[in-house]
Amino acid sequence: MDPRQQRSRARLHAAVLALAADRPVGDLTATAVAAEAGVHRSTFYEHASSPVDLLQAALLAELDLLRARLRDDLADAGPAPVATDVVARVVGEVTEGVLEHVARHAALYRRGLGPDSGAASLHGLLSAHFQESSRLLQRLVGAGVDVSVPGVADPVVADVATRFIADGTVGAIEGWLREPSLDVRRFLEVYRRLLPPWWPLTVSAPDVDGPEAVAED
Repeated sequence: MDPRQQRSRARLHAAVLALAADRPVGDLTATAVAAEAGVHRSTFYEHASSPVDLLQAALLAELDLLRARLRDDLADAGPAPVATDVVARVVGEVTEGVLEHVARHAALYRRGLGPDSGAASLHGLLSAHFQESSRLLQRLVGAGVDVSVPGVADPVVADVATRFIADGTVGAIEGWLREPSLDVRRFLEVYRRLLPPWWPLTVSAPDVDGPEAVAED
């Protein structure tokens, strides 16, 4: 992607994030988003097929940066197996980063994870992000799910466990967004304590004197 396309993409991402914070993304049009971004409508379609697709791409761009940070931090820690306390610290910091991302876009996620989100649902996007990050982590740190089920191959158990944690995490975030009195670090402490002992990717305890509570609509 050349610099001009990168600038257009950044402007479109900023535009759809701003517009979708105030109204359901399903109500937006390509024309409205292009006008907000200051680009031609044809430029919009060079980057997305719809405002829903563009919004998901904008959110994923932020989440992908956090995953890259996770990969880089663990690479700096040395070859697997990485010390448990190092894994817990890195996972805790990046998980906090994801939660801060959700808090910044609380109105978007509140609608996108709600029961009426329909085709604009963000559940699958977040779940896929957590699944991919979890699998990456397990490879990088040389950790596996400590559950054995007779007659079931370990990779199958690990895959089910990863999906279980990912979807449970999204459900926990949806509940958190309905309780705006909980700030990021207090929710992270709740989440940390709920992780089952067989899950290999522990999270270090956060400093609860942290950011402000999640913004209400």
